[in-house]
Amino acid sequence: MCKIYLVSNKHVLCDAESIKVSFSEKKESRFVVGGKTCFCIPKIKKNIVPHKDPNVDIAILDCTTLIKEHQELLYYISVPYEMLATFDEPELSVAENVNFIGYPDGRYDQANNLPLIRTGLIASHPKFDYNGTPVFIIDAQVFPGSSGSPVFIDLNYDNFKNGKFVIDSQKIKLLGIVSATMLIKNKLQSVQTEKQFYTEEVLGLGIVYKATAIKALIDSMPIY
Repeated sequence: MCKIYLVSNKHVLCDAESIKVSFSEKKESRFVVGGKTCFCIPKIKKNIVPHKDPNVDIAILDCTTLIKEHQELLYYISVPYEMLATFDEPELSVAENVNFIGYPDGRYDQANNLPLIRTGLIASHPKFDYNGTPVFIIDAQVFPGSSGSPVFIDLNYDNFKNGKFVIDSQKIKLLGIVSATMLIKNKLQSVQTEKQFYTEEVLGLGIVYKATAIKALIDSMPIY
């Protein structure tokens, strides 16, 4: 039986008592513009499976039953297991273009029920675990609300950019999911009172947990 998982971060799922999931509606297998159906999933703590490594901010929720029961109504696009990057792909390197999909600061196209698709560059070498954790860094304006955003790369585009032509092949890979943004604290000082204040500024760098960590978690799930 094919399983369908909601993949997100521990800090999003593990502390929640319940969650509300919104889907676009479909009619005759097509996307209904602006159509939206919401489901409240209560008491999810017992159904959340976190990554066993406490330092890996990934957790999953099995949504197979929900999807199957309402598959005639819901429009969704799932990511097949084979699309998860292994990080053995020869095209992967630094400064490659990536796209990530989400709701930065809770913003999206409410009238049409569509998320925002944003772009960035791979900032740390993706084949090496950044600071020993299965993450890599992207150079992008990752704001709060982007947690759990999937990060994709089009390897065909990168082949073309590097002078290679691949015919009849689509090589879009899921590289991972966004976990956090990096902040820098700016120190301010009031001369009159000698008090110090700090402001936080988005550094323009995002932390992405690798698809290999997602694979490891999925592979640990029982199949029944």
